Amino acid sequence: MLRLIALAVTLCILGGPPPASRADTWRVVRTVVLMRHGVRPPNKEPPVPLSIAPDPWPAWSTRPGWLTDHGAAAVRLIAAADARRFIADGALPAHGCPATGSVRVVSDSLQRTIATGDAYAASLAAGCGIVNHHAPQGEADPLFDEYRTSGITTAAAEEAVASAVGPDGVAALAQLYQPALDAVTRIVCGNRPDRCGLTDVRSGTEVDPSGAHRPRLTGALAYGSVISEVLELEYAEGKSPADVGWGRATADDIRLVGSLHALELSIIARPRPLAVANAGKIADVIRDAVDTGPPLTVMVGHDTEIANIAGLLDAHWSVPGFADDEPVPGGALVFQRLEAPNGDQAVRAWYRSQTLEQIRTLTGGDSTWVPLAIRGCPDELCSPDSFAAALTT
Repeated sequence: MLRLIALAVTLCILGGPPPASRADTWRVVRTVVLMRHGVRPPNKEPPVPLSIAPDPWPAWSTRPGWLTDHGAAAVRLIAAADARRFIADGALPAHGCPATGSVRVVSDSLQRTIATGDAYAASLAAGCGIVNHHAPQGEADPLFDEYRTSGITTAAAEEAVASAVGPDGVAALAQLYQPALDAVTRIVCGNRPDRCGLTDVRSGTEVDPSGAHRPRLTGALAYGSVISEVLELEYAEGKSPADVGWGRATADDIRLVGSLHALELSIIARPRPLAVANAGKIADVIRDAVDTGPPLTVMVGHDTEIANIAGLLDAHWSVPGFADDEPVPGGALVFQRLEAPNGDQAVRAWYRSQTLEQIRTLTGGDSTWVPLAIRGCPDELCSPDSFAAALTT
């Protein structure tokens, strides 16, 4: 699987499918984008207990959890790249503004998603005033805040987590990911691994019996996931090497430890019962937009929703600089409804992203488009019925 992903990245890093693709003769009818917000600081300070990471964390000039100016600039660049592609696909006009109602942008109600949607809409069609639809900032949006009202039972959540963890349990997973955990300890502790880090911290899982909160990892794997994401965000923000993991984290380290965040999402977000509970409404919106929506629909959410939808479809990707299956800041799942010259219909899926270095250096140009295999579909073209079944049943 990893070799297939790597081949897909090589073929698609300039934004196109393999030359022999039979989709080349099909026209794009509708495009649906589910993207993650851009670069933000950690959601809280400090992100993990001092017993784990005792050194002061590098400072951010932006409030915890908010989109940074650098993150907004990277979003504008990816929107410009998307615009070029969507113009070529026919989803956007080559000249002038999109027709009223032909583009719909919807964002979750947190500052980082609203600001991401604003930046994306403004750059996608500059001067055209595309509206970013969202609830008032801080007011829960049922589309993006579904888990607590989903009705999933504790038993179903526990079974989904246990199945994702596997029969050997969390301890075996921690052992499998020991190189990444050791790298986290080296980065947070420097020359004092006996007094901090993850070496003696046990890992576990926790399911909220009230159903108000999503399942979560605990212990070393949980702390490692949080730290790995903070390091990734520091690097993506363009911070100096001294302020990326206290000067102890390289780009290679970030890809290695990022596997801990992808692992966490594979346990708490990708399993089908959890994905339906948290993003079932988003899945319905995607299905309906692919079938009958405007030429272009864009939704701005979070890494969890990206992992939810990817889990429903059993979709996987790899982007330069990031761990496999990592939802990249500003990265997106893209679904296109296609029509053949004879009228046949199909759906094609991609993961679209900037590379880590593109985000860090604010480099424009083409983004990476990784074609996705969809559960139950024989090749890159999926029948609309098979796509809907994979997404919602």
